[in-house]
Order: sequence, then C-alpha cells, then structure tokens
Amino acid sequence: MTIFQSIFTSTFFILLLIIVVLTVIYAFSSFEKGDLKSYQEKSDYNFVNLSKGQTAYKDYGNKNDPAIIIIHGATLPSEGYVGFCEGLSLKGYRVICYDQYGRGYSDRPVSEYNMEFYLDQLNELLGYLEIKKSILHGSSMGAPIAINYANKYPNQVSAIGLQVPLVNSNSKILSILKTPILGNFVLRTFGIPFSKNRAEQWVTDNPEQRDLVDRYIAQLTLPGTEQSLLSSIRNIANTNFIPDYKKFSQSDIPIHIAYASDDDEIDPKTVQQVLSLIPRAESFVFTGGHGGGGFIVDELNNIFTDFLNKNLN
Repeated sequence: MTIFQSIFTSTFFILLLIIVVLTVIYAFSSFEKGDLKSYQEKSDYNFVNLSKGQTAYKDYGNKNDPAIIIIHGATLPSEGYVGFCEGLSLKGYRVICYDQYGRGYSDRPVSEYNMEFYLDQLNELLGYLEIKKSILHGSSMGAPIAINYANKYPNQVSAIGLQVPLVNSNSKILSILKTPILGNFVLRTFGIPFSKNRAEQWVTDNPEQRDLVDRYIAQLTLPGTEQSLLSSIRNIANTNFIPDYKKFSQSDIPIHIAYASDDDEIDPKTVQQVLSLIPRAESFVFTGGHGGGGFIVDELNNIFTDFLNKNLN
C-alpha cells in the first residue's frame, strides 16, 4: 500500500467514524415525547377542524366589535400573547388569538410549512368564524404572513399592525438549517435546547409566568414539532420578504410597525428599510430586544388602538 492509499484509507475511516458518531447522537437526542391530543384536552382553547387539521384559538370580546387577528411568530405560540389579546378586547375589539399549525395546541400535520400553507389556515379560520374583514397583527414571523394575506385578500383587511417584523434575516445559522441532514442535526441538538434555555430567561416572580414557560417548553417537545419547525424555517424564516412589503406599499391599508432598536434577532435596519418603502406607515421604537414588547404590553396596546382609532374611525 502506498502512502497516498494509506492516507486515503485513514481519512475514509475517520469520516465514517464521524458520520456514525453523529448519527448515534442524532438518533438518541430526539426530544419529542407526550401526546398532542391529551395536551389539547387540558387546554381552555376552542378547536376547529380545518383542511389540514385542528386549529386551536381563543375568541375574546364582543362578536359584533371589529375583529383583530393575532398572528404569532416562529416559536412562541398564542399563549404568549394572552395579555395583549385581553387588553385589546377591553378596548372594544373582538380578538382572535390562534395557534398556527405546528405550534401551541394546534395539530402538527406532515406537510410543507410554506407561506400558502399558513395563508390557507388563516383564511379557513376566518371563514369558519364568519369574519369578512379584519385587522391583522403579526409578530416576528407572523408579520410577513399578515402582509402576504393583505396582498392576496386586500378587501378582507382593514388595517395591519406589526411587531418586530421579519423582513430579511439573511442568517448564516438559518442557512445551515436549510441544508438537508445537517439542518436536522443542528435543530435537534442545538436549536431546540437554545429555545428552551431562552424561555427560562422569561421567568419572573409571577407564578403564572412560570406556568407559561413550562407549557411553552412542553409544546416544543410534542411529536411533529421538529418537522414543523424545520419546514417553516426552510420555507419562511430565511426568506427575503422585501418584495412582499413593496407590493403592500402600493395598497392604501393603514399600517403600524413597532420594533426594537436593540433587536439581536431582527435587524432594525431591515425594518427601517420597510418604513422607507411604506411612507404612510406609522411606527414606534422600543428597547429590550426581540421580546422586549412583552414588558410593555399595556403601552403597545394603547399605541396600537390609538392608531386604529385615528385611521379607521
């Protein structure tokens, strides 16, 4: 055997060993457990069976009041917005707080979690609730869903509110997650543990906050969550939505954008780019990072409802 053959053979076996080790780690690091049905039954949510599965939602306020639809972000389900929803309902609005497929108490169908998938779910839910026109409020990944819904169904949207909106992440980490096999490994071994650890930072002295974090972590472990997260990341989270915001700018739908100047997940410069594309947009800037809005819920409620009163009445 020549020295080159020896080097090649050694390299081959080292690579093979690495692949075997990573495969074993991946196989034994599965975090999914529990039963979605029993998890759903323990909730106080309403459920409707739509074309791709059950969608969980809460319906606040008077059904005759203008409807606001809360569209959550990539990982934090609708339970994280209960205070926001309740506050808006006390100001004379009907508020629908729902879980997207793959999150919270909703089903986790095996499907491609792309924009049309989310738009269909929202449109079917509004049809079931017989809401013909609504105000959309999208946070983080929920923002481009709201914008694309307005672009597709402009006559069904009276106004839009966005909070820390996803515009164009251009993230190297998200690019890795889009890579077949490697992305699966990274999400399972690093992504989900990171999300759990980040949630622990939300805990305060309030026992209800502790319960919320525990439920959030529990929903991350339900069967089907990993594939739904990975699919939405690959189809939504690492997309450039500037063309969609540009298309929306051609409409006359009122829009308000609240964002954090110190957001380390959504680059504030991308939000400012959207504001320059939509001169009519009103905005509010806060500090506290991507989740900073959770500490100023009442203030954001007041700002958004003032905006609605000025533009819709």
